[in-house]
Amino acid sequence: MRRLLKFWSLARPEKQLFCEAAMLLLLSVICVRTIAFRHINNFLRARWNDSTRSAFSGAGDIELVNLSLLRAANLFPWKTLCLSRSIAAFIMLRRRGIPVVMFAGVKSDENSSLLAHAWVQTANGVIGGSSENAAFTPLVRIGAGPADS
Repeated sequence: MRRLLKFWSLARPEKQLFCEAAMLLLLSVICVRTIAFRHINNFLRARWNDSTRSAFSGAGDIELVNLSLLRAANLFPWKTLCLSRSIAAFIMLRRRGIPVVMFAGVKSDENSSLLAHAWVQTANGVIGGSSENAAFTPLVRIGAGPADS
């Protein structure tokens, strides 16, 4: 009941972003678990790779998208993977015309096993990652944006 009251207290744009984030996050979780990544990669490159959608909206939109994704991820009873969150963030930001690049990378740990991680980079910073993203070697890069330089 408390979550429902909190949802109704949000402003209308935040409610819409939250609903969009929840649907895209659920869809990306299902896709990551059931579809080979090469098909997801091909879809994202074919549909969302161009940077000519619309004018850049602003840093406030990036923060609202990030906040909406965090709220939606907390709603689900399972833990969402960084790849699912990155796919959802990439699509939401691209729909708003914000230049963004999605990375998927690997690094080896002290046990000689590979660790994978995905993150999204905008002109204002990184979504779904931290300062340790530099330790990962990017293997997949989708989009054209602030990381082009």
